[in-house]
Amino acid sequence: MTDTDGKPLEARLRLAQEHAYRTDAERADMAARLHLVQAQLELAHAREARIHAESVRTQAALAQVRKLCDMTIHGSVRVQAVEQARDTLTLIDRCMDGQKALPGDEAWGSVWLHGNWRFLTSKMSTPEREHAADAVARWSLALEAVDGAGREGEPEGLRWWREAGR
Repeated sequence: MTDTDGKPLEARLRLAQEHAYRTDAERADMAARLHLVQAQLELAHAREARIHAESVRTQAALAQVRKLCDMTIHGSVRVQAVEQARDTLTLIDRCMDGQKALPGDEAWGSVWLHGNWRFLTSKMSTPEREHAADAVARWSLALEAVDGAGREGEPEGLRWWREAGR
């Protein structure tokens, strides 16, 4: 039997069924991709929640250390204990400021200058990369204060993984 176009009905039926199977397969593939992206989004939200919880715990611990240092400064008669408490508060303030070079920043600066930065940081997780880049940025700012070379902002290519994601 043929239809008005002159094609056998079985051939048209077979083409329609193939199209339906392909469409169903594409729909299932897209649904699987959607579920994968949703799962990745949920993982990112969970990671963000863990980081936030860690930040809150760290801030609470930091507040307790500050409180103990203040109690030592105001209540201790031991000169060494008072000096140590003041040194601890100074170090906390330097860390929280984020602009001054910290111990270890020079080592990351040396890796930046003399090592294969991209290769080394490609082996790290993103938080490790950010930590290393923050250290290089602080080191660069501290170096600017010493030599006045006119550096503006972070060194170019320091956070290459952010640029690669664009």
